[in-house]
Amino acid sequence: MLSEEQRTKLRPRVASLQSIAGAMLAASILAAVVIGTIADWDELGDPLSMLPLIGAVFGMLMVGSGIVFPLVFAGELATGDSEEEKLKSAAQAVTVEYLVRFALVEAALFTNLLVLMLDLHTVTLGIVGLAILTFLFLFPIQSRFIGSVEKRLR
Repeated sequence: MLSEEQRTKLRPRVASLQSIAGAMLAASILAAVVIGTIADWDELGDPLSMLPLIGAVFGMLMVGSGIVFPLVFAGELATGDSEEEKLKSAAQAVTVEYLVRFALVEAALFTNLLVLMLDLHTVTLGIVGLAILTFLFLFPIQSRFIGSVEKRLR
């Protein structure tokens, strides 16, 4: 369990990570809204072509890897000589884990937004929605971040 002083030291890192995540989420939603306004919604009932199918497969792989892939690094323990260095090491590792997750989900989202712009289909809309929900689900809440740091310190 982290002391109150250690939690206080982690708050600026959590705030900056939340700012990055918020900016990525806002950019994604703004891009989805812009592409949604220029899309030709009359094409929505067209049969599934290869482009939305490839985008959906890529999107599912990237969202899935955004959830699973950083867990490979979750077993790493904090390194350092002092308690302060171990805390910094653990916080840095958790920050990188979150950023890798966001980058993978962002790749899925923007790839499918591009596909949506070229070939509108409900499958693509579903993947875009799934990516946005994944963003919201993975958003770095302070208690979850501190819990992850505590696990690294053990």
